[in-house]
Parts: sequence; C-alpha cells; structure tokens
Amino acid sequence: MELKQYQQEVINDLSAFIDELEKTEQLNIAFSRFWESKGISLQTLDDNFLKPYDNAIKGVPRVTVKVPTAGGKTFIACNALKPIFESFPPDKPKVAVWFVPSDTILKQTYKNLNDPTHPYRQKIDSHFGSAVKVYDKESLLFGHGFNPVEVKEQLSILVLSVQSFAANNKDGRRVYRENENLTEFSKTYKFPDKMIEGADETALIQVLAQLNPVVIIDESHNFEADLRIDMLNSINPSFIFDLTATPRNKSNIISFVDAIRLKKNNMVKLPVIVYNHQDSNEVITSAIQLQKTLEDKAKTEEENGGKYIRPIVLFQAQPKTDNDNVTFEKIKEQLIEIGIPENQIKIKTAVKDEIKNEDLMSRDCEVRFIITVNALKEGWDCPFAYVLASLANKSSAVDVEQILGRVLRLPYVSKHKQELLNYSYVFTSSNNFLATLDKIVHALNKSGFSSKDYRVKETQIQVEQNKVEQGSFESMFSQSQQDTEENSETQPENQDPEIDVESLKQLETSEQSHEKLDEIIDLARNTNQEFEKKIEEIEKEDSLIPAELMDKVKTYPVKEVFKDEVKEVRLPAFFKKVNQNSFFETEGTYLPLSKNLLLDGFDLSKEDHNIDFTRTSSEMASIDLVEGRKDEYVPEYRKVTNEVKEAFVQYISSLSPEGKINQLAGRLAQQVKRNDEIPEPQIIQYIKNSIKDLNSEKIAEIAHDEYYFSTLIKSKINSLTDKYAEKQFVTLLDKGTVVCQDSFEFPQKISPKNTLQGITKNLYVEEGEMNDFERKVINEVANLDSVVFWHRNLERGKGFQLNGFINHYPDFIVKMKNGKIILIETKGDHLDNSDSLKKLRLGEKWASKAGDNYRYFMAFNNARLDGAKSVGELIEILKDMK
Repeated sequence: MELKQYQQEVINDLSAFIDELEKTEQLNIAFSRFWESKGISLQTLDDNFLKPYDNAIKGVPRVTVKVPTAGGKTFIACNALKPIFESFPPDKPKVAVWFVPSDTILKQTYKNLNDPTHPYRQKIDSHFGSAVKVYDKESLLFGHGFNPVEVKEQLSILVLSVQSFAANNKDGRRVYRENENLTEFSKTYKFPDKMIEGADETALIQVLAQLNPVVIIDESHNFEADLRIDMLNSINPSFIFDLTATPRNKSNIISFVDAIRLKKNNMVKLPVIVYNHQDSNEVITSAIQLQKTLEDKAKTEEENGGKYIRPIVLFQAQPKTDNDNVTFEKIKEQLIEIGIPENQIKIKTAVKDEIKNEDLMSRDCEVRFIITVNALKEGWDCPFAYVLASLANKSSAVDVEQILGRVLRLPYVSKHKQELLNYSYVFTSSNNFLATLDKIVHALNKSGFSSKDYRVKETQIQVEQNKVEQGSFESMFSQSQQDTEENSETQPENQDPEIDVESLKQLETSEQSHEKLDEIIDLARNTNQEFEKKIEEIEKEDSLIPAELMDKVKTYPVKEVFKDEVKEVRLPAFFKKVNQNSFFETEGTYLPLSKNLLLDGFDLSKEDHNIDFTRTSSEMASIDLVEGRKDEYVPEYRKVTNEVKEAFVQYISSLSPEGKINQLAGRLAQQVKRNDEIPEPQIIQYIKNSIKDLNSEKIAEIAHDEYYFSTLIKSKINSLTDKYAEKQFVTLLDKGTVVCQDSFEFPQKISPKNTLQGITKNLYVEEGEMNDFERKVINEVANLDSVVFWHRNLERGKGFQLNGFINHYPDFIVKMKNGKIILIETKGDHLDNSDSLKKLRLGEKWASKAGDNYRYFMAFNNARLDGAKSVGELIEILKDMK
C-alpha cells in the first residue's frame, strides 16, 4: 500500500518543516519560513486557523495536518513516524504514544497496527526494519514485553485513549500508582526535572514522561476538552503530530488536504446529493428504489471486471420518546411489511447491535438496510453505505452531523465505471429545510468538507430567491419559502412523521416516484460534471497553496492580453522510460526524471572514501554558537544534545577499536541515511571505510560532534551521486531512454511572497521579487521589440524545473515573437562556481533535446564560464528574434 499523491505531499510538508527547524532551531521561525516557501506570509494572512506559531507546549514542536474524513489520516500518521524520528539524536528511544478519541477507535487502531499483515503495520515495519512492537494500556501496565532493553532496540507504539490518564476515575488512576512491573525503568531516568508530582516513580505515567515520546493525536478535534495542555506537558513529549478534519483555532497547520484532492484520488463519494422529499414515505421509497438501481449498476460493474459492491441504505430514525416518534423497531416492521426480506434489514443502536458479527463487505452478507440513530458516528467505515435517509419529523432540522461521514468512503478506493457508484446520497423530508441544510453543511465541515461538496434539490417548483449570495447553498434551492409555509399548514408542527405501508406500496410502482428517481440521478450526473471541471481548474492554480487558502492569499493572474497566447505554451521536461520488470506498471511507461532514477547501478562501496575530517576554529565556533542558544522556542530535544553526546563519548571510549568504529559508523549513518537514494548498509560500510584509519582522538572528536561530521560525510556522498547521476543522464539521453516531452503549463495565477512592478511585458499582473542584477537583465530583455512576454520563474515546486542530474529553476522564462521560448539564468560575477557549471551543462542539454524552439542562456555581467554569455551578448542574440 503506497501513499496517494496528496498523502505524500503531507509527508513532504512535514519533512520540509522539520528541515526548516533543523536549520533555524527556532519553532516560530521555522514555521514562518515553511509557509513563506509556499508564498504565504503568516503575519498578513487573514485566516481563522492559520496563524503565527502557537507555542503552548513550550519547546515542543506541535504541528497539525488537516485531512477530511476518509482521507487516510491513520496511514499518513504511519508514514510520518519515519521523518520525525530521523530528526532526533540516534540514541533517543523510539517511543510513540498514539492517542485515539474513543474505545471503539482504540480497539480498531490497536488491532490494525498490531497485525503484521495489515498495510499500516507493513509500512511501519518497512521504515523501521520490522523492529516494532505495539502496546495497549494493559500490556504496558503489566510490563508485557515493555522494558528498557526492548524499548532501546525497537520502535514502541503505545495505543492509548485520553481517558487512560484521567485521574478522576478508577481506571485512569492506575497509571499514577506504584507498578512493580516497571521498576527497571526507574533506573534509566534521564529527565529528573520532568518527574510528575503525585505519581510513584515506577508509575506508567512517570515512565512515559522519561521516555520523552513522540505523540500522535488522531482526530485531535475530539480532544479539546480532555487533552489539555497540562496533560500533554506531563508526559514530556518530544514532538506532537495532530491529525484532524477540523483543526482548533490555535493549531499549527502545516498541510491542508481539500475534498477535491480526495475526489481526484478516488477516496470519497463526492458530490453528496441532497434531496428533500414531501414526507417520510417518499424518503423510504426513493431510498429503496435508489438502492436497487445502485445494486443493478454494481452487478454490471462486476460483470465488466469490477469488484463486488452491495449498496447499503442507512435509515436514521429519531430517538424513541414518550410520544413514540418513528422508532427503529417500527421502521423495521414496516420495511418487512412492504416486502423487503428480514435478513436484509439490521438495527444498530446503542442498545441493539444486529451487525456486530456481520462482515458487511462479504458477498455472503445479505444486509442492504441498516436502521440507526447515531450509533454509527465513529469507528464504522463500511464503504458500501451509499444512502443516508433521515426519517425525522417534518418540523425538525435533520440531525445528520454524526453519521453523514459514514456514507462518504468510496469502495476499493477506485473510480467506478458506473458513475452513480461514485456519489453519496442524503434523503430528507423537512419543512425546515434551511435548518436541515445548515446541519448538513455543519456535518460536512466536521468531516473536513464544505458547502461546495454537495448539491440540493427539493420537490416543489423552482422560483427565484431574492438577495441570495451566488454559489451559496441557498441559491441552489428549488422551493420557495411560501411553499414551505403552505406545507407546514398541511402538517402541524408537533405532528410526528407517519409511515403508511399502503402509501409505500403504491409509491413504489407509481410514475411519480420513478420521475423523482430520474431527477435524483440527473442531479448527480450534472453535479459530477461540475466537480470534474473544478478539479481541472484547481490543477492549473498555484499548486503549493491549499485550495482552502486560495481566497485568503493574494494571487496575481495572467494579464488579459497574454491569456490566449500563454495557453499554447508547453515547456518540455525530462522523462525516463521504465522497464517492464520494474516496480511500475508496463514497459513503455515514462516517469518524470529524478536523481533517484539515475542511480541504478550505483555502488557506494566502490567509490572514493577519502574525506577531510579536519576542522577550522571558525567552523567550531559556529557550531558552538548554534548549540549554545537558549530560547523558549528552541526544541527541548536540542537542549539536551550535549548530555547525550557526553554519555556516548564515555561509552565508546570503553570499546575495542573495532567496536568504536562499528558504533560510530552506525550512529553517523542514521544522520546521513535521510538520503533515501542509497541503502543504509552501504552507507554504514562507506563510513567504516572512511574512519577506520583515524586515531582515537579523532574518533572521540567525531563522536562529540556527530552532526557536523555527518554533514561532511553526506556532502561527500552527494558529490559522488551527483557525478554518477550526470554520467548516467548523458548516457541515457544518448540511448533514448531519457527523453524530453511537453510537461509544464503556466498556472492561471501565481502567489509569490513578494512582488515587483515597473518592468514592461510581464506575463502576470505582478511578478516575483528579484535582486538588482536580475532586475537589470530582465529590464533590458523586456524592452526589446522581439519580446512578447517574460515571467520571473518561481522556485520550490511552484515554477518550471529543469529536472535532470540536479534540479534547476532558471530565473526567467521569455516568449519571443518568432515563437521561441528562452530560459535565462542570471549570475553575479562572484557566482562562477561548480553549481553554475552544473546548471549550465543541464540547461544546454535541455535546449538541445527540447527542440529548435527552445534556448537556454546563462548570463553574467562581465566574467563568465565557458558557454555562458555576458548581458550584452545575450541582448544581441535576443533582439533579432522577431
């Protein structure tokens, strides 16, 4: 099971934040710079959720990712463990406390993470060499496999609920009491200032605090009342990773996933089709008929090679009251009376659970209708649920908040050829439809969706609404307030909804009911067309800005005068042809070229391992300055680095020469291995070869400053892989295995962090900022008669990238009147270094393979590299391209 593209982008965002944190060692600065790299300034952004870093848990990185229901939050969390733990010192215990909001989800999460065959566990095992153990609260309290030796050698995942630590109940108090099963841990404590007052030194809560765990909070919006700041502080976390569909106001959000991305990746049944009927009889009739229609479509799907689907209707009844509103028992009786087999109907409530032992995904299961109130609100993720039919009385606003998310998951996470199987449906009969829609919108919001993700339809004649905001859900109504009031008169407000069996039988065969079903199907198809169009539009937007923030961030569109012309421009990029026996699908598949794809056959053990381990006094002073900085925004785990170093230096001093080499190589490799291009065993062996001839004093020095020396090693390895990748790149170009194909299209809008005006012929209303030399060059270029437009290319994944043995974002893209596209990289005369040489070689290769309509130039003011141009020479070349 691999990450979906949007899930990988979440992990990339997490890694990018961690990288900024390692550079700055300041939480607030790292958070600001992370968003600045996406063109967003937190100081000027007017958003309810995204604000400057909140340091409520002082010295502890705490970040949130916003992912809607059915977006795969648990799988994202499984993949997040790797970059988080890789950011810590090598000998920090790998302990993760995984908080879940309820016992139901706890059992489900523990079961999946503990199952070696489950994709969640398989992914974690692949990242941590299968040295993984999962614990629940009972196994922790009894010390089953939970001891200092085990913890040191593995990743330990502790699946717990917040209630486990509630001191106000008997079960919660157990974690604060003396525990002889955990006595061994008390001999290993390293954080005396983190001892919890009132808890025995052998208590489980004390052990957790001393292990300084990473904390994963699943569905963190459910913890506002229980998971207080003081409680989080008490377990002394080293990193907190929140996952939620609805972040709190003070959440430090680093990644947004919107509903459109889930739709595009076939995770959810969107749009949600909402249809308001005249009464409960119509609701039931439409639900039954739609279920039959969907099941017929599912059979056709399977006959044509699709997987088995059995669509299910969720009938949401009102709670039983003294007035005996429509209850689950009555609904079941009436469904049976109109001819639905009893084995197809089940009740699921807090007190009656008829699906407890049913495998709803099984072909042998007969269940097609489930009657519930709110018992399915969490921990129930059967993707066969398609229709939510509410049977509340007509005077009520339908309360669907808790279970709407149960019909959103798309079976098998794949788009179905029978298009009606790709949507979800909500049927109601409410006179107070405005309030009902408010509830539906709120339910979607709680699941991380919005009012853009559904369409509504009522049964009455459509009339115009006055003063209704275009695009809001009110503008989609097709029933007037007058109609609503008239219906209210025919059914008193306090009258309970009544299901009439005879009416149901008549409706089922009536022309009217079939017309309603056709109308629902047409609405679904038309709405999906709008969705597909919206997906296409979003793909052309600035990809680094989440859709949720688009209207909050200042963006700059293409100038009207260039809109038609820029649509025709496609910039080629490099692609590699994939072999049939590779991980990928079929022979002939072309993948965007990356450095990883150029390292086939690279063997680090055969490369030069001579590294200069000498250091200057200025380098040492620089390191000491960084490590000595103290601030509440400095992560706590950075502050204890010196203690960890001293302990390790003392430890390896007692080892044999070979033992010293082995231990040090292993630790340095953990710092270097974040380069996923090379297997860790190769890195370890390479480091051993590099340090095996060093004397004891140098070994001790390296052990004391692992970060600095691992950086030297990583730099050396990178230079070796760069050299190999470039050689492979040239060879594969000659063979035709690497080709240049049209790829990049200009986005409709851009959002640079800072902008510049005053230069003519700019493609966008405003262009990104530039230094004085860059401005001088493009100003001269723009004033040539031969130039149509120019654009300041954006970096960090937002602009056009020359992807080869290195990734290179040229400074400017220029369209000429003779049709040629020019890439220009500007260099101050002091920048004629090896990096410039690599860019120049790559640019020239790109121009030679892209075709006659493309050129690449590197421009210096005066001094230049072979093949580069002076500004004067560049202008002479471009001025005649008319």
